[in-house]
Amino acid sequence: MHKLLKRTMAIVIGAALCLAGVGCGGEKETISGGWNDIVINEGKPVTLLVDLNGLLPTTNTEPTEQQPIVFRSIQDITDEFCEMFPNVTVRWAYNKKSVGDWAQWMTTQIASNEPPDIVMMHGAEYADRGWFIGLDDILQEPNVFVEEGERGSEHWKDMFPNYMWTSDMTTDAAGNTIAVPVMCYPGTATAYFYNKDIFEELNLSIPRTWEEFKNVCKIIQDAGYIPVAPWSLNAEANVDTWDIQFSLGPTYAKAIQDQWDYDKNGYMTQDEMLRAVYEGVFYGQGPNRDNLMSMYGEVRYKYENILQTGAANTDYEPLWNQGKVAMMEDGMWRIGTENVNAERKFEYGIFATPLADSKTSEYCADFEFGEGAYNPPIAESFNICKQAVEKKGEGQLQAAKLFLMWLTVPENINRMVDEKAGEYVGAVYGTIIPAEIEDYIRGEFARTPSCQWTTGVTVATQSSMSKSFQYWIAGRYDDARFLASYDKKLYEGAQTMISALNIDTRGWTNGYDPDYDYGRG
Repeated sequence: MHKLLKRTMAIVIGAALCLAGVGCGGEKETISGGWNDIVINEGKPVTLLVDLNGLLPTTNTEPTEQQPIVFRSIQDITDEFCEMFPNVTVRWAYNKKSVGDWAQWMTTQIASNEPPDIVMMHGAEYADRGWFIGLDDILQEPNVFVEEGERGSEHWKDMFPNYMWTSDMTTDAAGNTIAVPVMCYPGTATAYFYNKDIFEELNLSIPRTWEEFKNVCKIIQDAGYIPVAPWSLNAEANVDTWDIQFSLGPTYAKAIQDQWDYDKNGYMTQDEMLRAVYEGVFYGQGPNRDNLMSMYGEVRYKYENILQTGAANTDYEPLWNQGKVAMMEDGMWRIGTENVNAERKFEYGIFATPLADSKTSEYCADFEFGEGAYNPPIAESFNICKQAVEKKGEGQLQAAKLFLMWLTVPENINRMVDEKAGEYVGAVYGTIIPAEIEDYIRGEFARTPSCQWTTGVTVATQSSMSKSFQYWIAGRYDDARFLASYDKKLYEGAQTMISALNIDTRGWTNGYDPDYDYGRG
């Protein structure tokens, strides 16, 4: 169908609106599948406003000193879609900027009658806002761009590994699928990019556990280097920090699996998470107060003993390039930028985020290692905006659905994966592993438990919980005041989500007591 560069083939398991119009040109190809008889919106013009986050095309077609990264395969894929459906135009929403501003951007777009049709909003992170179309019925339809007999030709959902439908990147707390995955991170969502020269000089091995990581940081610090440069949104203490998401939360939650695994299948679904919050499993007034304080104590240790004072106001990029920083905390999306970094004078490496085990705390479960990436986490998943369909009609939904089906055809994903050169692997069966990361992704990885410690049920309550956490670290709150504030906001978040998704809580037991005395211990 498309000629790809040779790569190792593998099945991967596991406000002002600044827009650019997409033209539809080039030689027409014959595409397999059952799309030929489809007419979108009865042939009347449809314009899709699309945000693809890290998959948006670059405006430059050639690398320059100012813009060394070029990504244009998505433009070609989109042009081909428009050629198949010539009444459809796609415009890119280039004005959606930093992840910290997404909610405000989305609110502004809707208020100004410019809601995006397709958007990346971290799956169900804003599920309480009522922004997204439910996709369960749509995913049962055939992907019309897939040949008969291939995965997806009967049900679109069959193209994806099952584990993806338990992720909050696709599914809300009521069990509704509200986003379609397209890309996964290669093995781990976040990682540490490390200076190989410093590690060699200090004779350091790659840390595989949280305790090993702390010890490595101490050695680096004693040698006069900066041990860790935090990712921007982790520079200030917060309850959604990556340490809780990826290093601590999974094994702390695994240790209390009997309290949240209501269906006894061994992994946590989003509705199980919400029910466990509601029933008090994650409250400071609940049975796991000591577990919670142990986990947050580890995060506190990092902010007090590993990260520099003033980290939130420090630009670490020049310090990294100068060889003064041993480890950069970042996402796998950094690979492309780092590979064209002409300022860095040393060789870098990558290691997966280390996990806590029973050596860190009696409240942590141990874990195993295995060869190869295990259930790679979703990197890019896309919602269809409810307000766009309501404003513009069902033709918008039809066009948006078909565009997402087209994106998830393995050959199209492969073209994007190939050009991204290591930042992603595909979210569907039958996609490639880029040569740039083949050794990395086939290496040894922790078998991270399929569960998480709650980081706050809604974005709004999460923010309030983070402020209390900061006060606790700074000594302004004692344990009791921190826990009281934490629980109150966590409860409010659970109530907001239950109400927003109209979840039936009959059979659940309310575990929150507003009059609880936190002064014990």
